[in-house]
Amino acid sequence: MKALVVTAATVGPLVLESVRRSFAEAEIPFDLLETQPGDPVSDRVRERLREDYTVAVAVGGDGTVASVAHALIGSGAKLAIVPAGTGNLVARELGIPLDIGKAVALLAGSCRPRRVDAMRIGGRTFLLNAGVGINAEVIDRTSRLGKALFGRSAYVGTAVWKVLQAKPQRLEITVDDETRVYQATDVAISNCGVLAKALNPNGPDIRVDDGQIDVCVLCMKTPLEYPWYYLLKWIAPKRVNTIMHEYVAQRRVVVKSDSPIAVQADGDIIGVTPVEVEVLPSALEVWVPDEKR
Repeated sequence: MKALVVTAATVGPLVLESVRRSFAEAEIPFDLLETQPGDPVSDRVRERLREDYTVAVAVGGDGTVASVAHALIGSGAKLAIVPAGTGNLVARELGIPLDIGKAVALLAGSCRPRRVDAMRIGGRTFLLNAGVGINAEVIDRTSRLGKALFGRSAYVGTAVWKVLQAKPQRLEITVDDETRVYQATDVAISNCGVLAKALNPNGPDIRVDDGQIDVCVLCMKTPLEYPWYYLLKWIAPKRVNTIMHEYVAQRRVVVKSDSPIAVQADGDIIGVTPVEVEVLPSALEVWVPDEKR
């Protein structure tokens, strides 16, 4: 195994030293590619892949993982993940250890390649999710300082604030070839289930390797409807059907609004509506724990 280790611009010297030490202890040959703020990460990785690396290791958060994955699609090289971000949701979804040493040791031990789906938005690749409405506003309003100080908890306070402020707006949503119009407060487009289940525990089983993405449209008239949704799911399912609408897309999802609103993907704001999300089934291979072993 010849590894290209790609570190996020946010990775500090202590994490970097831990990564170096872990690869040395695992006796895995590697070259280090340190990225800087504003770097075209995917382009830099794609250029280095010409040196016949068999695996590219993304060291950072979900944004770094997505950037490295974008470069790997069609290359033949596999993706490995060493979590060093705030949420590390892709790693959690795939069962990859959150400890740096254990994540690196996985590559030298009991791991296997797993084919996973991806999403393409505006020429970029994403693995986790995308969305508009409350979920995008939470990403937009949660500061880097807050995430550094409080980790994932920083999102919680912002989410509560945004739910209380949420107002329905007209959204035109096309899933594959069928278009519907809603007065919606949130649209979540999910490829991975770990975050989707946290926000909607009554929702469908979402897998990263099922060849499709799941669309959840939240239509709240008042903020109180959001917590009530979880109870109503059991005592008044017909009422729930007016609050939450769920669909499956096997080709694409398009979201349009009367005026531009923020769009997030894998935890970063990537632009404004309209947005088109393309499904990429079995887009790349990722090294994951071998459960049988």
